[in-house]
Amino acid sequence: MMISQIQKNLIVKCPTCSSSLKFKNGNSLDNELDLKCTSCDSTYSFKNDYLNMLPPKIRKEICTRGILERKIKDKFHVNQLSKNEQDLVKGILASKYMAKQYFKNVVHPTQAAWSARSYERFEDIFIKSYLDSLLKNKEVTFIDAGSGPGRYLILLGSKIGINSCKELKRNSETSALYSYDKMYDKNLHNIIGIDYSEEMISHSTRILKKYGLGQYLYERIFPITGIAQNFHLNQQLDRTYKVIVCTFQTLGNQENTDLQVQLLESMKRLALPHGTIIVSVFNKKLFKDFGLKTFYGREVRQTVGEIINSKQDEDNSILRTKKGIYSKWFSKHDLEQLFNKANISNYRIMDENSLQPIIGYEQYLKVEEQRKDVFPRAIVGLAEVS
Repeated sequence: MMISQIQKNLIVKCPTCSSSLKFKNGNSLDNELDLKCTSCDSTYSFKNDYLNMLPPKIRKEICTRGILERKIKDKFHVNQLSKNEQDLVKGILASKYMAKQYFKNVVHPTQAAWSARSYERFEDIFIKSYLDSLLKNKEVTFIDAGSGPGRYLILLGSKIGINSCKELKRNSETSALYSYDKMYDKNLHNIIGIDYSEEMISHSTRILKKYGLGQYLYERIFPITGIAQNFHLNQQLDRTYKVIVCTFQTLGNQENTDLQVQLLESMKRLALPHGTIIVSVFNKKLFKDFGLKTFYGREVRQTVGEIINSKQDEDNSILRTKKGIYSKWFSKHDLEQLFNKANISNYRIMDENSLQPIIGYEQYLKVEEQRKDVFPRAIVGLAEVS
C-alpha cells in the first residue's frame, strides 16, 4: 500500500479528544506512519496495513497482561483507568490469540459451526436486503462496530470487487450473497470495521488480501483497531448516509450496562446527520437450554473456551468463558431499555413474534431455517437517526 493513500484517506479523529490528527515522519519502506493529535498530543500508528487507534493508556495496559490481571482481580486502581476502561481492557485481553480460530469456527460463511453460522447468515441477508433498497438512491458509508476478523469487510468487499472472493462467488451456497454488484460498487463508498482487538484487525487485514481485496485497503475498506465507544469520524463522511451495525452479540460482550449504553450512544453519534443503526443480540429466553448447552458447542468452545457459570449468572443470563469472554443475553424489553437510555428514538425492536423471513437466498439460508434456527434466539433493533 502506498503511504500517500492512507494520508489521503485518513477518515478518523482522535479517540481521546475527537480532534484532528496529523502525520509525523513515516518510513515508506516499512509502510509505517505515526499520527499525532493536533490538540492533546496523543499518538497513534499505521502499521501492517491497518490503523491502531487504541487510546495510549489502554495500549499501555494491554502490554502488561500478568500484572494487569492481578490488579483487576484484586480491585487495585490500574494506572488511573476508570472502571469502564478496566472492563474494556479485560475484553481486549480475552480476545487475544484466537482471531484465526474465531474466523474458522465462528465466522466463516461455509465452515463455521451451524449454531453460529445460521444466525450470522440471517444477519447477513437482513443487512444486505436493507442496503439493497438504500443504495438505489443514496451514497453510503458502512460501519461495523465490533468487526472481529472482518466478516462484513469481506462480504461487502466482494460486492465492490468483481475479481474478489472467487471461492465464495463460485460456491452455490454463497454465490448470490457474495456476487459483484454495480450498485454497491458505485454507491457504497466506505466499508469500515472497528474492533478493540489488534489480533482480530490484523487477521482481517490478512484475510482481505487473501480474498483479493488488498487493493481497496484504506481506499474503500478500512480495518481499524479502536474502541467503538470513543470512535470519531471526519466530517467529510457526513455527506454520505451511514449504516452502523453491531451484530452477533457484540453489544452483549460489553462488560457492563454503561459500556453497552455508551456503545449505542456512539453508534447514534456516528450515524448523524443521517443514518441507520442495526443491532442484533441473543434472546435470554433460550439462555439455559440453548446458550449453555447447544450454542457453545464443540467448535465455539474450542475457540472462546469452556463456560464458567454460576447460578447467579444463569439468573441474569450472563456467562463468562475460561478465556475471559463475557456474554450477556437480552430480552426485547432489555434492548428497548438500552435504546431509551442511549436517547435513541424512532426504533423498532423485533423478536420471533415480529421478525419476517427474507426470501431470495434459499441456498444460503432457507425460510424454514430462519424460523427454526434463528428467530427463537434473535432480537434485532433498528433505528433511523436524523
